[in-house]
Amino acid sequence: MADHGSTQATLAVPGHGGAEAPPPSLVAPDYTMLLWVWVTFLLFMLILTKVAWKPILAALDKREETLRQSLDNATRLREELAQLDQRRHAVLAEAEHKAREILGAAHQSAGQLAVDIGNQARAEARDLVENARREIADATQQARVALRRDSTALAIAAASKLLQENLDDAKNRALTEQLIRKLDV
Repeated sequence: MADHGSTQATLAVPGHGGAEAPPPSLVAPDYTMLLWVWVTFLLFMLILTKVAWKPILAALDKREETLRQSLDNATRLREELAQLDQRRHAVLAEAEHKAREILGAAHQSAGQLAVDIGNQARAEARDLVENARREIADATQQARVALRRDSTALAIAAASKLLQENLDDAKNRALTEQLIRKLDV
């Protein structure tokens, strides 16, 4: 028990005249100690509020604002991308429509050009045929004129021979037959 007595001696509070202090009770707290704990807690909270909480809260608010702006920017960018995608689809559709129109116009122009070339070729062929017919008619007319001239010359030559020889009927017949044979050749 000697140990027990030394333990109690260490519990003795100096300044109370050597009297032993009662052991602390959990049910009945010491109010001065409780007051000092609350004062220390409040001072600690005040110092933390000034030194730590305000900068931490400011940093958290700044981080929250940065995140909010990032989310807003992401939403805005998503909307802009959707609009750009819609515009891209519209531009592609318009370009495809214009390409179809251009191809249609090209096919139509090619068809019209083929028709025009065919019509022009037919017209030129008609002109060539007409020119050939005219040339043939002119050549035929010139041949007839030459034939008449030659026949007239032959007739005049025969008539002059007949008149020069003015012989009998037998000679006239023989001479006429001879001229006819020359004309037939």
